[in-house]
This record gives sequence, structure tokens and C-alpha cells, in this order.
Amino acid sequence: MQCLFFFSLCTLACPTDKEDITIAEKQSIETYSKTSLKGVLPIHSSNYDLTESSNLSPTHVLVLGGGYSASGNQVSLESNIRYFRKIRQNLGLHDANVQTYFADGNDSSRDLQFFDPNYSVPFINQVLAELFGNSKTIYHQYRSNTLQPNGPSSIQSIDQWFDRRKEHISPGNNLIYFTGHGGKGPTKTPHNTTAYLWSNEKLKVTDFVKKLNQLPLNQSTILIMVQCYSGGFANVIFKDGDPDKKFTDHARAGFFSTIQSRVAAGCTPDIREDNYREYSTSFWEALCGISRIGRKINKPDYNADGKTSLMEAHSYVCIHSETIDVPLKTSDVLLRKYMGTNSRDVPKKGGEKNIIEKFLPNLFSNESNKTAGQKKIEHTTVSELMAWAPHEEKAIFSALSNEIGLKKDFPINEIKKLQEELNKEKEKLQKEKKLSLDQKNNYRDELKKRLKKKYPELVNPYHQKVSEIIHSKEKEVIFSIISAQSTWDNFLKAKEKADRFEADKFTIEKKEAKLLRLRRCVENIFLSQQLKIKGTLEQKFNFQKLQTLERTCPEQIWNNQQN
Repeated sequence: MQCLFFFSLCTLACPTDKEDITIAEKQSIETYSKTSLKGVLPIHSSNYDLTESSNLSPTHVLVLGGGYSASGNQVSLESNIRYFRKIRQNLGLHDANVQTYFADGNDSSRDLQFFDPNYSVPFINQVLAELFGNSKTIYHQYRSNTLQPNGPSSIQSIDQWFDRRKEHISPGNNLIYFTGHGGKGPTKTPHNTTAYLWSNEKLKVTDFVKKLNQLPLNQSTILIMVQCYSGGFANVIFKDGDPDKKFTDHARAGFFSTIQSRVAAGCTPDIREDNYREYSTSFWEALCGISRIGRKINKPDYNADGKTSLMEAHSYVCIHSETIDVPLKTSDVLLRKYMGTNSRDVPKKGGEKNIIEKFLPNLFSNESNKTAGQKKIEHTTVSELMAWAPHEEKAIFSALSNEIGLKKDFPINEIKKLQEELNKEKEKLQKEKKLSLDQKNNYRDELKKRLKKKYPELVNPYHQKVSEIIHSKEKEVIFSIISAQSTWDNFLKAKEKADRFEADKFTIEKKEAKLLRLRRCVENIFLSQQLKIKGTLEQKFNFQKLQTLERTCPEQIWNNQQN
């Protein structure tokens, strides 16, 4: 009975491409699940049986958001949750049990930072902030969040939610959405990244996995996480959140704004929603067909089955997002564990060979399979990639390669070359920016020196004399001092020049992100093909389970509909 979950899930998840897996491979995996894995892998039939779970229990949603403090809790994070609430019904979640924990909860304190472009700051304050303070934060305002959440974003709130869910032993579906800030993992364990909660509480990957492990095996969990370094949380698919350990028994999958080593886009105090560019914005709009400002979106349907899966929404983000993000899904991580050069989970020479001989006697007999198994990614052609690619990766490759303008037949080599060229451009701009910043700082130091000679109290913004200057005609003396010899104008010109270089550098970084997405897409296609040819049956079995969960269609699962 162990293979039953495989069939039940496939009936609900969006159908795979015909080239994803052959009939022979499917039969071999089914045989493997019945025999070789019996007593070895503790796989439960209800573990991936979403038919049963969707029939008996509504989807339970945990929404976590906000910053670590008021200064790090930008209004865009609140807006992300408002957008999610707005399109909840379109996602098939109108019957879902949703719990939201955001920033300081319902505390009356001003926990939210925002920027209103119509907000004006007196010129004297601008001057003193530029020279003695922080000009970036002088335009920020604060208010209390208006979400009326169920509580604060905290470890205690998370524990309460998991305590309630683990008491429900009946099958069910869980969706966890995190929109906030994140931190890097330690040098020795870079995968163990952090999600920041209110009051600087930290939720690490390893700690999160312990909480996920409390859920019954018959509950599936989907993660959507958009913080910096969020890709580290893709490792929840492994025991203890450790990529060196085995694949988990729990049904888990996730989609993340970026890989574990990179920052993510999205957090801004700007109140103008049409300026928001971040992963979950594009992900949700792909699933529901409505942007956060009410614009109609053509939902992606790359296999033309009339539905949009979670994986298709993820692919949509990879194609259309104009950000520095390099999005990641859990199956990407599993592929690199199994087929990556640093993989420590390689096929054993003895036992696995016997399994293959028993259940897949003709697996390596085909000459084309032999050739493909020996192929290097650097020698893989566009036509081969298109032949191997499932519909989601094919869409990414086609769109990004056309946008970038790939011209040669060996894409990975061309991508690497383009990356090198962009790096050189970035380095050049960085040097030019530094020269402008040095010039700006020289002008700033000269201005500070003049002002401190007249008003030494300016070094302390809380000194009574500073308040008197700001609120009296004495501020005119300040203006006359900084205007002498056009020093202030020169300072502003140098600052503007440095800002332009930074903007140009940011444009290059967004191009670089597109290249990185395309490179990962090529790697995904290549490694998937290598897995088909060289992977163990256990590896193929686990990979297929995971991708089936990633291909969940919301209208089929979250809306409790049956086919």
C-alpha cells in the first residue's frame, strides 16, 4: 500500500509533461516503492494523499511578517499581507483557517515605518542630516500597523500555531507565508539562515524544522518565504534541516525569493504600491490573475492544461521579476544534493547496482542514455536542453535566453562569459562611484569643519543650541557658511554623481540576476536529466514526490475541489 500516495497525489497535482518521466521509469519507481523501500523508508500512504486531506480538513494558513523593530518594519511588509488577504478568495483560500502574526501585534506603539513623497522636511534639517546625521531616514515616518493581527511575530506565536496544528491528527494542508527580513547562516553551516521576528527574535532553519516535525505525517506543508537569504529554508526537506542528511518523511515543499547566499528585493517604506517589486507580489498575481494594484494578469499555463500550478507561478516570477532576486524552489536544492559535484549522497557501488539490475535491467543499455550520462553541462546544446526540459523550465529558458539574447549553441559557456563581462562593468562602476563618494566626503568634511568652528554644539543634535538654530533666524548663518565658495553645490553634484553610478550598478545587478536565473535553469534541466540516467531509484522516487507537491494547483487543493 505504500505506493498509493503517489497515485492519489498525481490525480490532484497539475499533470506533468510527457517527457518528465517515462512509463518504464514510473513502473520501476512504483516497484521500488513497494519492495526496496519497504521497511527502509518510513513513507506513509496518507503522507502525500492530498485527496483525503482536502476532503476532510480546510487549509490552515500561517502568515508571519514584519521587521525586527520599527526601523526595520517597512510599510511594504504590511501591504504584502493586505494584498494576500485581498486575493485570498481567488487563491481558493476563502474557507481556510488563517492566522496572522505581524510585528508587535495589536500593541498601540508605532511599529511601522513609511515614506510619503508629499512629506516635506525643512531645508535646515536636510542640511544638518546630510552633514552630521543620516539623510536616508530623515524622511521616514512611523505609525502603528492596522492589520489587526492575531498577535505579534514571535517564537511564542509560532509555537502556539504549531501546538494547535499538531493536535489535529486528521489529514490537512498547511500554507506558511513569511514576509519579513532574514540573515545569513554561519560560515560552517551557511544553509542555516535566519528569519527575523519582532524584538530581534531569530528563527533559524534548524529550529523551524523542529517545529515542522511536530506536524502529523498526513499533513502537507507549502512554504512561501521572501526574506533575504530565504533559500536556506529550502533545506526543510532534509532531516534536521541539514542538506547532508536524508530526505524528510514529511510532505514539504517551498518557494523562496532568493538563494541562501543573496539578499532579496522588496522591503521599502514607500507607500506607493505601484513601486513594489518583490517575489510574493509576482507569485500571488500569477496564481490569482490580479496584480496588487488591480491590473489583470495573464496567469501562466505553460503546459496548456487550463490550470496554474505553484511551480508555474514560480517560473513566472523567474521570467518576469525585474529585481535582484534569484528565486529558488525545494526541488532545486534536492537536485544539487543528489547530482551536484559536492553531493555526498551518491549511488553506492554495490547495493544500488543490484537494485537497478533487478528492476531496471535496460536502463543503461540504450546508447543515447550512455552518451547523455557522460555529457558535461558545458557541452550541452540548446536543442538538448529543450528536449530534456519540463514545461516550467522550458518556459524560463526560452523567455530569458531570448531576453538576454543568447546566440551560441552551448548556453552555459555563453552565460558564464556574459557574467564575467557584467562583473567587469560592475567593478568599473564601483571604482567610479568610490571616486565620487570620496569627492563628496571631502566636500562634506570641509563643510563640517566650517560649521563646527562657528557652532561646535552641532556635533550633538540634542544640544539646546542646535534646537535654537533650527527654530530661529540663526539658521541663515548656517546657509551662508555652507554656500561660500559653492562648496554646498559641489557637495550635491558629487552626491548626485555617486547616486547615478549606484543606479547604473543596480541596473547591472538586475541583469546579472536574470543571468543567474537562466544559469540555474540550465543546471536544473541538465541535473534532472542526469538524475533520470544516473540517479538511484530512491533519489528518483524522492525527487518525483517533491515535484508533484510543488506542482500543486491551488484550485484543486486549497479550494477543496475534486477531479
